[in-house]
Amino acid sequence: MATEIPPQSEFNLEQLLNRSDIWRGDSYRPAPQIMLDTGFAELNGALLNGGWPRSTFIEICQKGLQQLEWLLFLPSLRVIEGYILLLNPPGEPFCQAFIQAGIDLERIIVVRSTNKADFLASFSELARTQTCEALFAWQQQQHLSYTELRKCLLAANDSAGLCVMFRPESAQQQSSPASLRVQAQLTQTQIELNIFKQKGVLQQSSSPIGLPLPHTLQTFLPHPLLDQPAVAPRKSNVFLLKRSNK
Repeated sequence: MATEIPPQSEFNLEQLLNRSDIWRGDSYRPAPQIMLDTGFAELNGALLNGGWPRSTFIEICQKGLQQLEWLLFLPSLRVIEGYILLLNPPGEPFCQAFIQAGIDLERIIVVRSTNKADFLASFSELARTQTCEALFAWQQQQHLSYTELRKCLLAANDSAGLCVMFRPESAQQQSSPASLRVQAQLTQTQIELNIFKQKGVLQQSSSPIGLPLPHTLQTFLPHPLLDQPAVAPRKSNVFLLKRSNK
């Protein structure tokens, strides 16, 4: 009597297709992706898998230099254990603030590039570094084309960590292959986030996400907000980059 052979080939094929970068024709949602807790419940709820996606390319579009990068990512940086790589940060790391945040200074590496070609090459090499847990890159004045941004995406896909590029607010109008694109701005009392592109979500919510600022930060406002009603000054060392005198 013949015995029925289990469809092992179909089972193996199903396993192969269970990847976050493969679109299934019967679903608009990709497979679950490894994520990193943002530290903000409301932001986790708005992101597809409940946190910052790893192994992909994230864009944060912001106006000027407002320290939003640290306000957004400091809770996540506290829980990772590998190296934190800073590519072309707008200032020098403020060591005392990192220490107070519980981040080992030996895990922070700053990389400087002087032209666009070196910037892109550095991003690709750093993203693919096995010990890289987080790569933060700041786009300078150079324009980045879709093709150049796609190279960053491919490098981020080969990474196991968090790969984020901070871009000027004007970049929001540019087409980009990034899997997650967020527009961020700082107000007197909160950070307002607008997720305007998220892989796996066909239609984004038009309502911004508001993350309240700690009271200790509400006196340290960027220049455009200095004419708003003042709040009681308090001491804070959350700003992890010291501005250059240049």
